Amino acid sequence: MERFIGIFPAFYACYDDEGNISPRRAAQMTSYLRGKGVQGLYVGGSSGECIYLDKEERKATLEAVMEAADGMQIIAHVACNNTRDSMELA
Repeated sequence: MERFIGIFPAFYACYDDEGNISPRRAAQMTSYLRGKGVQGLYVGGSSGECIYLDKEERKATLEAVMEAADGMQIIAHVACNNTRDSMELA
């Protein structure tokens, strides 16, 4: 099993000026953190995303982070209030 070594901050959802999830801003934040030496990110459950965002918003955020991660390790939080949605996110 691969070890998680280094800094792995919780990744907060990024929003646009209208309050919608912003994949562009999530990618920018990922690039910024990568540039600061962060080795990985915990995405999707650190600040209430698991209850405040729907699964499509969570997917959009995770996909944007993963595209910008460029070698960073990603831990994806997939828990939901029902098994079916958790399985889909996983």
